[in-house]
Amino acid sequence: MIKSAGGGEKRIFRLAESRSPLLWGFLAVLLSAALLLGLYFSGGRDRKARQIPAEVLSKIERERAEAEKAHADFLRTPAGKLWQKHPYWSPEMCQRIIDGRVSPGMSMEQAREAVGRVAEVRPKKGSLSEWVAETREGERVVLKFDGNALVEVKKE
Repeated sequence: MIKSAGGGEKRIFRLAESRSPLLWGFLAVLLSAALLLGLYFSGGRDRKARQIPAEVLSKIERERAEAEKAHADFLRTPAGKLWQKHPYWSPEMCQRIIDGRVSPGMSMEQAREAVGRVAEVRPKKGSLSEWVAETREGERVVLKFDGNALVEVKKE
């Protein structure tokens, strides 16, 4: 407010006081939208789709072909055949199973596949159980499970 020479007050921003806050909010949103649309449609950026360089495309195609060949080669191995039966097992786990290696973290099904044969199953308390098994090399091992997970491998 400004005081005039006659002592009365003169309001400079009378327009702002006579409008509702809802109108000002609407105007702010409208101006923001106009500004964003202006920035989006301005010709400042090159909006043409750029071509992917031929050397990049050939590299992608070469890597894809190599990966397909490696996968096809893997499927011809014993580990690949096992993986086809159990696709939710990792290829590394399938290779370990084919090699006859038993390690903690395996499931009961994976351990059964990895050992030559299970000679004895010893149930214990709760979810714990033990298997006595023979490996493919003829060694006897004790496999301790907690639920479905192998937690310990002992050679007997």
